[in-house]
Amino acid sequence: MGRNLFIDAEWFLNQRVYLIGYGYNQNEVYQLHGVTINPYSFAGILRNVDAIYCYGPDIGMMERFFNCDLKNFYYCFNLLTIIKRLEPNLKSYKLSELEKIAGIERQTMVYKSNIWQLHADWLNPLKRHYAMLYNREDVVNLIKVKNFFFQRHGVTRKDIEKWRL
Repeated sequence: MGRNLFIDAEWFLNQRVYLIGYGYNQNEVYQLHGVTINPYSFAGILRNVDAIYCYGPDIGMMERFFNCDLKNFYYCFNLLTIIKRLEPNLKSYKLSELEKIAGIERQTMVYKSNIWQLHADWLNPLKRHYAMLYNREDVVNLIKVKNFFFQRHGVTRKDIEKWRL
């Protein structure tokens, strides 16, 4: 069995991806942006991976953007769907709300309420590092949220294979 990949991408309304955060665990979190967002680099992050986790439409966006078929070659999981099945009575399924439930404190809350500000800051070279910090934190917190809810419910990878994309 290969390793898990957690991915969070940022894109403009025209669906042009400008930042891809990815990690294999909390200590191995990286980003693609600028010239590094290309099919060769993207293929590189998939090396030795057998499962890809995201929160929302990121898998589909990566397939469209890189013209590739992730769902047929990897176990792809949308944690939003899985957590809705594990916790059907939550008031909100926003990642920031799940972070609170899991006791995770976030440094970069500003973009959670205003995604347009994230895009604007990305375009501003003096503020770009804030967008990158936010994206990196999304990846780390995605890993933490997955671990929290899977441990809370005793979920294994085998349990969720029926929910793959």
